[in-house]
Amino acid sequence: MGLVRALRGVNLSVERGEIVGIAGETGCGKTTLSMSILRLLPQDAIIEKGKILFDGENLLELSYEEMQKVRQARISLILQGTSKSLNPAMLTGLQVSETIEFHKKEPFYKAIRKTQEIFSEIGLGTNVILSLPDQLSVGTAQRVKIALAISTEPELIIADEPFVGLDSTLQAMVADLLLRLHDKYGFTALISSHEISRLFEITDKMAIMYSGKIIEYNETGKIYRAPMHPYTKGLVGAIPTIRSIEKRRRLIEIPGEPPSALNPPKGCPFWPRCPFAKEKCKTEEPELLDIDGGFVACHYAEELKDVDPWDFWGEGDS
Repeated sequence: MGLVRALRGVNLSVERGEIVGIAGETGCGKTTLSMSILRLLPQDAIIEKGKILFDGENLLELSYEEMQKVRQARISLILQGTSKSLNPAMLTGLQVSETIEFHKKEPFYKAIRKTQEIFSEIGLGTNVILSLPDQLSVGTAQRVKIALAISTEPELIIADEPFVGLDSTLQAMVADLLLRLHDKYGFTALISSHEISRLFEITDKMAIMYSGKIIEYNETGKIYRAPMHPYTKGLVGAIPTIRSIEKRRRLIEIPGEPPSALNPPKGCPFWPRCPFAKEKCKTEEPELLDIDGGFVACHYAEELKDVDPWDFWGEGDS
């Protein structure tokens, strides 16, 4: 099969208290990045080089026992899917209270009381505390996972596709809940999702990933109003907004498929799908460079930065 490089030269800095979104198509490396931070990669995966710094400490240098003290207590994780996060044979309330007992060293009765407070705070009643995970609706199960994540009051919460499988109403509920909890607890959050419209609503900054690389990183408002990378322009133009509807603009559709992680193209990984690709794009891989305070990996970012997404992709008025 060969070596699959799921991540390639990722460089990302998240400030304390920020909510940072990671967006991109399925297979771009979002989940691998999240799992790498907590060192929860499959046994056959390796991190060849680099550092993962958390509060000045390189997590890659910690022993297994030291890393166990970081997981959940200081960095918690909201995984995709209920089956991966919740024990199907244990009452949801006990799962949260046991987490508090183990990581916060609280006695059983205090852990139960804290669990009741958390469930009440996120709108869950006693009936949910006494339920098994498979007895819960999708939306309720997602709130239980969030309750589990905040139960130890961690410094960083990593949420991997928290909106997946939810309808628009439940997505809005989860987004609002994450914002309210962030305002109360002040945690830092790293949220990966292909639901880029939700990330626009709740994040301070966004990283756009493509083929295992971060190709654009900037304040969320700047990415929404003026995306610089051709791929980002396509993602922004694929979202129905009041702005696009008023101007009667068609939604942008990026042609082609993401490249194979086993055999990515030489040069810029996006050139086979990019209408602006030139010979340089096919031979030289662009670096992530500072352009007007944002970071973009495109040889022609300076030239394209002010081009409207619909003008770039040739999607005019309908």
